[in-house]
Amino acid sequence: MSAASRAERLLRDAIEAMPQGIVILDEEDRYILWNRRYAEIYCRSADLLQPGAKLGDTLRIGVSRGDYPEAIGQEEEWLARRIEMLRQSDCRHEQCLSNGRCILIEERKTESGGTIGIRVDITDIRRREEAFRLLFEQNPLAMLVYDAATGLIRSANEAACRLFRYSADEMAGLDAECLFSRADRDSAMALLASDCPEGDSCWPLRRRDGTNVEAMVSTRLSHMEDEPVTIVSIVDVTERRRIEQRMAHMAHMARHDELTGLANRPHCREYLSAVLEEASSANTVTLALVDLDHFKAVNDTYGHHFGDMLLTDAARRMRELIPPGALLCRIGGDEFAIIFRRASQTQAELVAKSIITALSEPFFIHGNMLHIGATIGFSVAPYDSSDPQTLMRYADLALYAAKAERRGTCRSFELRMGEAAQAKSRLEKDLRKAVQDGDLEVHYQPLVNLETGQIECCEALLRWHHAERGHVSPEVFIPLAEELGLIDQVGRFVLNSACREAMSWPQHVRLSVNVSPLQFRNGNLLSTVINALSSSGLVAERLELEITEAVLMERGPRPAAIIRNLRAFGIGISLDDFGTGYSSLSYLLNYPFTKIKIDKSFILNLQREANSRAVIRAVIGLGRSLGVTVVAEGIEREMEREYLRSEGCTQGQGFLFGKPGPAAMVDFQSLLPRACNAA
Repeated sequence: MSAASRAERLLRDAIEAMPQGIVILDEEDRYILWNRRYAEIYCRSADLLQPGAKLGDTLRIGVSRGDYPEAIGQEEEWLARRIEMLRQSDCRHEQCLSNGRCILIEERKTESGGTIGIRVDITDIRRREEAFRLLFEQNPLAMLVYDAATGLIRSANEAACRLFRYSADEMAGLDAECLFSRADRDSAMALLASDCPEGDSCWPLRRRDGTNVEAMVSTRLSHMEDEPVTIVSIVDVTERRRIEQRMAHMAHMARHDELTGLANRPHCREYLSAVLEEASSANTVTLALVDLDHFKAVNDTYGHHFGDMLLTDAARRMRELIPPGALLCRIGGDEFAIIFRRASQTQAELVAKSIITALSEPFFIHGNMLHIGATIGFSVAPYDSSDPQTLMRYADLALYAAKAERRGTCRSFELRMGEAAQAKSRLEKDLRKAVQDGDLEVHYQPLVNLETGQIECCEALLRWHHAERGHVSPEVFIPLAEELGLIDQVGRFVLNSACREAMSWPQHVRLSVNVSPLQFRNGNLLSTVINALSSSGLVAERLELEITEAVLMERGPRPAAIIRNLRAFGIGISLDDFGTGYSSLSYLLNYPFTKIKIDKSFILNLQREANSRAVIRAVIGLGRSLGVTVVAEGIEREMEREYLRSEGCTQGQGFLFGKPGPAAMVDFQSLLPRACNAA
């Protein structure tokens, strides 16, 4: 083989190994060489690719076939522009094909007058950019695109323009320093150049007219048109801060209960924390919780006016019996606390018994003789605990133990009362560590088309495998996460993990994620969802959020507004456990749901109870009428699947189709057995 042949062979091997489409044309724009990727990109014109064929001729035939949508209606003009770009020494432009793909074309002239062309399929990049553009422009949060290299704002959405009172043209190219006070500018520029998605700091921002607005600022480093940028999200908290400041002032001023004049709950907690710092074996602190017996019956029978007078009189009687150095507090409706400082438990018990006696005497209110009583529980520091919350909980355990045994008595905390509380405390600690260390896992359970057997959706389900306890049920740790204030963090983890995972699934498979009522109440859900979609690249239409009736029972406009905003982005909303709540039907009619899930309790009773079959049939019919997808949960047997399919149920979920497991265990390719032949 000659040196020239070897060189040509090496050249062919080199361009075949490249991931881009490569084409080499001679000085008359005739094809000399191209690789397999080039032929794949122009698959509809592959039959025209021949050595010696002119690019212009193949383009003209392709235009007549409709391979280039941009040329329709202006064929000759399009061809002329394309040939003109080919004549340029260096040319870079984009081209749309009839199969929906978007191709980046880069062409350079050689010394001999020929052309070397590179073709890159940028369809996915453009789709992600379009999804980001929609999320950015229509986002109710104020958002900016910041260029750290120049210090300028590249663009701002409508919400940001309203917030800062600039037009979109004025915002584009604005120096970002103008939005911050002089004292904050150095730290603000550092923030805008960093990745800080949590946005837990508050900044005073300057509007165009010089007025200030307080805002939470979060940042996310990204790329736009191959250049590094920062996506800046801004939440206006001006009014919220004013309210917080007013509330803080009121809390500071109102340390006493308005009705009884006693110390209130915040004062009680503050005082208890202070005295516990001095607690020791020689200087004990005893906490007594007093619960009025039968007060609710009096309040319900005679009304709140009588109840208020009764509480006032009861507080007066107790105050007269409290020794110096002790603090009497009203911590709830008919709940009181006494903090004994430098008093023995025996002394505290004597006071408690005298209170029980005093409150058992009749009360005379507006000529009516009323009878109540009191039950009291104790805990002692440092013997039981020196932690304020724990001590309060132990006293509460002792109180309920006394009430369970016999009202009108007092009882001290015992270790066995705290076994359950201690077990819960250990679980709380372990859950915090699991969240911090990333020990929680997201598993997925398929939702299947009952007619075809094809997986159409996967529900993300959080799992916790405890090193000692083994599998901990979500019914245990999810409520615990809500109680501990971890649900937002856990929710972000699930959404981010699941959206990233779903990007590797077939395009037709949607992702379903459960949302806690507290995520709605905390007000961070919308930004959490948008950030998860933006960072993963998942299109909004492939995500659906599952909510329960508890979300909709929240008073006020916030849940409805959040649901409407989510639907505006194209995100689906699914009503879980349908049929088990009090107002499911009215909720279905008043909210823009895209899916309803029939609770598994109806499926389990399918064979035994005609009522369950009637409910299932009615829900399927309702879903069909409203154009809403209906999913049956808890399908475990072929008989259940066949019945639901025959009734017109769209999707099914349950152990028959697969148990929840890691994403790698979900087989998206195979149809479920016998599903296709069910008809």
